[in-house]
Amino acid sequence: MYAQRPLAYAPTPYSYTPNPALSASISLDEEVKLASSSAERDLYESLAEIYSIIVTLDGLEKAYIKDVVTESEYTETCTRLLKQYKSSLGDDTVAREFVDLETFKQTWGLECPRATERLRIGLPATVEQASHNTPSANIGPTATGAAGGASGGLILTATENFITFLDALKLNMVSKDALHPLLSEVIQSVNKVTDGDFENRGKIIQWLITLNQMRATEELGEEQARELAFDIEQAYQGFNADSDEPLHVLDLPQIYTKPSGTEIIRALDLLAIKPKSFNVNTNEAVKGPAVHPTGVTRYLTSIISSSLSWLDTDELREAVWDSAAARLSERSGRAAMPAMSRVFTIPSPWGEELTLTLHEPSLTADNLGMKTWVSSYLLSQRLHSLLESTPQLVPAESTTPAPKADRTLRALELGAGTGLVGLSFAAIRGKLASIHLTDLPDIVPNLAHNAALNVELLTRTSATVTTDVLDWSVAPEPLPTPEEQYDLILAADPLYSPKHPKWLVDTVGVWLSRGLDARVVVEMPLRDAYLPQVQEFRERMGQLGLAVVDEGEEVGYDDWETADGGALAKKKMVIGLLTLAAIPTVTGVALGVSEQRKANERRNDERRMAKFLVDVETEGETQEDGEVSGKRFVLRNNKVYLDDPIPSRRKTPSHTVTSFYIEYPELDETKHLKRGLGLVTSIADNPPMLGWIYVDEDTHELKYGNRSASVEHLVGPWDWTEDETTITLEESPDFFAVQEDDGEWAVYFDRDGDELEGVLEEQDKLDNAFAPITLKRILIEQLLQQATSKKGNS
Repeated sequence: MYAQRPLAYAPTPYSYTPNPALSASISLDEEVKLASSSAERDLYESLAEIYSIIVTLDGLEKAYIKDVVTESEYTETCTRLLKQYKSSLGDDTVAREFVDLETFKQTWGLECPRATERLRIGLPATVEQASHNTPSANIGPTATGAAGGASGGLILTATENFITFLDALKLNMVSKDALHPLLSEVIQSVNKVTDGDFENRGKIIQWLITLNQMRATEELGEEQARELAFDIEQAYQGFNADSDEPLHVLDLPQIYTKPSGTEIIRALDLLAIKPKSFNVNTNEAVKGPAVHPTGVTRYLTSIISSSLSWLDTDELREAVWDSAAARLSERSGRAAMPAMSRVFTIPSPWGEELTLTLHEPSLTADNLGMKTWVSSYLLSQRLHSLLESTPQLVPAESTTPAPKADRTLRALELGAGTGLVGLSFAAIRGKLASIHLTDLPDIVPNLAHNAALNVELLTRTSATVTTDVLDWSVAPEPLPTPEEQYDLILAADPLYSPKHPKWLVDTVGVWLSRGLDARVVVEMPLRDAYLPQVQEFRERMGQLGLAVVDEGEEVGYDDWETADGGALAKKKMVIGLLTLAAIPTVTGVALGVSEQRKANERRNDERRMAKFLVDVETEGETQEDGEVSGKRFVLRNNKVYLDDPIPSRRKTPSHTVTSFYIEYPELDETKHLKRGLGLVTSIADNPPMLGWIYVDEDTHELKYGNRSASVEHLVGPWDWTEDETTITLEESPDFFAVQEDDGEWAVYFDRDGDELEGVLEEQDKLDNAFAPITLKRILIEQLLQQATSKKGNS
């Protein structure tokens, strides 16, 4: 009945005809497993979650751009998605399969550019760029403060987060999982205070991005950690600069609200008054927002008088009371401050700034050595270049040979106090020197403690430091051997009693080496009450055979201040660099420069270092020749004059020139002049001092002075003629004696070869009497031999 009906559509060449031989043997009702194990299933589920997070985040970014969601909704959702993304990748198996975001996107065909950028930054857009509608909250009573009306509580919270982050770095917390959450809290709390782009705010974002791209357990390197600390400190300063108005005490956690112990202690940290920096140009790297002093004392006493009964433990209550009491004592002046640790930065010869931490116990009248004084700070800042700039010595008869170049320099600090000078010296000199820090019995334990505090730095620089008691008033028995004496003695602010000059000089005489390279470096403040002691010290050092070869003055600022942290009067300090040759002899007064050893052609020419007097010879043809012939070089009023060789016959008191040749110590800016040998002279006997004879560039007069006075004038080369008796300057023996208006004979150098006509005309002295003279070296050693010979003959 039903014939086979034709198909209603034409067959196609691609129609499928089942082939029973190729049919699958599985049932369509059977479950197909995508994973062969539970671990594999968990992996794929995690990857699927990451996939969905990326897609969702991309959609959220689009919704935020179109203003479909509010800022608070966006921030909350974005933060949650970012946390879920990071949590998913916290599994090592998932992270290995994921590889990285770009690989994952390519593998699964994802684009999602907005989500990609958000995941790279790791922060919601409202955090990356400060929100203008961020809700605010107070941790204390309402108070409008800085930064565009932000509450003091928000400023306080942001400050706490900055300090917490920087403290974490100081504690060497450098892993991503430790730093990223803390830095995120910093930027979020900052955004609640201000939506302004303050200086270095971008640094916080950059570091958040850097940390976000690190693996959870990955750590910053040492250089990265230092750079991060510097950048965040700069951002903190920028944040504080943006908040000009100080906090009010009511912005702090109030006792009646029963805040936690942590909140109280953080608030008390903000009220800490630290000593002023010794460096007037230094800004504190981390400085909290200022708190207006009004009401602070009452706030502190309210904490001390409170039972703090809501705090959990007695230890926490004690910690709060101690901190409040410390803040109260700080407002009673520097002398009432509690024990503290202070950080000092010391320059090094290789350009690195070395950091020392020193503990200072609470200060009392009988242990002033427990405080770091500005004298120590100023001297520590000079140590990196001190020995290079200090002149070398000229040997005297009793001087022992110079130490070998590979010998370790032995240094001693007298009255070391907290040890800033000695520890700085040790860190700078490293294995090239050892130093022994000494003080009185009550001070040495803290001195040793400070050496231990800086053991990491001292170990890194291969420094050798020892500490012990040394009482200047007690002579050591037995006396130290030459091997036990020191090449260098350091002392900062050592005089605060009438007895100290004698004690100090006696101690120097006992412990200082008689070697050619021996040095004493002393820094003393110019306190009016102790100026007589300073003068006595100089005189006694001169009697010991030491000569001042370099000294100067600079302004220093001590850390005494008012109760509210205001600076007191500035204190002017003087640096005195005292250098010696051989102690036992008067002729041990010495001066020289490091360039002497560098001058190869004169290195071993001891004849040029022989001390001599300068006498004058003339042709004897004129009356003027007769008046000046046989006269001797003398010094007075910064000029060189001619006078009687016998001091008792001189009408005007003057100092006899005692000279020798030595290479002139050029400054860095004048080294290219290479002016060769200078002419050194003693310029005072008590205390013994040395200077340079030079020719004034304008007047051509012979004058004398220190390097600062002479360097811009004609200082050399001085030399002698072949017979080694006639003195020359610039290879010329042409000197003149010119009679001054007061009848005295001054000495001039005929540099222009015109018999002084030009310079005398400029000075209106053409009519003054003058005579050409020859300068003769009279060796002191020969005079002594002649005197001895005469005594023997008689």
